[in-house]
Amino acid sequence: MVKLIVHTDEGHKYEFKLKEGVTRIGRSSVADIMITDPSVSRLHCEIEVKEDGIYVRDLDSSNGTFLDGKPITYAQFLPGQVLQVGCVQITVEQSKSTPSFESLTCYNHPHYPASMRCRECGKLFCGACVHVIRRVGGKYLRLCPICGGRCEPITAVEAGSVKNTLNTFFRRLFGKKTQDVDSQYYE
Repeated sequence: MVKLIVHTDEGHKYEFKLKEGVTRIGRSSVADIMITDPSVSRLHCEIEVKEDGIYVRDLDSSNGTFLDGKPITYAQFLPGQVLQVGCVQITVEQSKSTPSFESLTCYNHPHYPASMRCRECGKLFCGACVHVIRRVGGKYLRLCPICGGRCEPITAVEAGSVKNTLNTFFRRLFGKKTQDVDSQYYE
């Protein structure tokens, strides 16, 4: 999640959550984020959130757009930097929140939900993309179609913690080591 923080001269802070795409900043009511300071142009600049970072572009403003005190027309906006729009200072925070399961889509088929993640390259795939090899003993080996690394179900971490909880429960109940719950699924 990307959060834009507008700092006023009076010491107030206003926070705005930014979604992927373009957000326009200016004095006009047409702007996505309206700043009524007279030093801010009607449409002063735009901030674009992309997969590879956050970028800011000056929209031919009268008083300029500055990043860490340097005038810019287009630049990457990193957390910790100060963007100055007219006389108003803006900072950005980017948290590494885990995406919701609805937003996880297959690398090869963006319209299909992903169900597997490669341990090596980290790419997400639907079940049809992953190469499945059945091993002796009935276990399956799931391989990434891009790098050949091992793939695991996206919910493996959550399911693994449930598995560990169940094994701990049975160990306490019976007082001895028991066979892992669904161990063939998780290997």
